[in-house]
Amino acid sequence: MTDSTDEDTPECRHCGDSVGSSAEQRVITTVEDGTTVYKHFCSDDCRDIWESSR
Repeated sequence: MTDSTDEDTPECRHCGDSVGSSAEQRVITTVEDGTTVYKHFCSDDCRDIWESSR
């Protein structure tokens, strides 16, 4: 991944908080309709909650 600026920092898929670069950040990468999709999470907790609600 490349470095990002505040302007293009993704939001957590679960809580909507800004996902900065930290040890807590998690990214799930999938391919949907031939396109790479990155799902960003600010922590393992948000990722786990999102996954359990699917």
